[in-house]
Amino acid sequence: MGAGAGATMRAMATREKFDRRVDQLSEPSLKAEYAQLLREREIDRQVVESYQRTPQLKPDGWADLEKVRRASRRAVLGRLDSEERAAGHGRW
Repeated sequence: MGAGAGATMRAMATREKFDRRVDQLSEPSLKAEYAQLLREREIDRQVVESYQRTPQLKPDGWADLEKVRRASRRAVLGRLDSEERAAGHGRW
């Protein structure tokens, strides 16, 4: 048996499994599964389109989470200090 014969046998087995599965489903179930596949395909298409429209070639600020955490901490603490000074509270 050649290399291509194994692939043919697997394809036939897959087709047989598919045929058995289809035979087990009712028409409403088939329609529901088909509708679900169409929704998933549309979502996939939208994701691909989004990446094509805005390529993810450059790392954004989330690439270094530690840097983002430090910057966020400084910003929050700075705002809290400003609020406390505005309310008349002194430094701790």
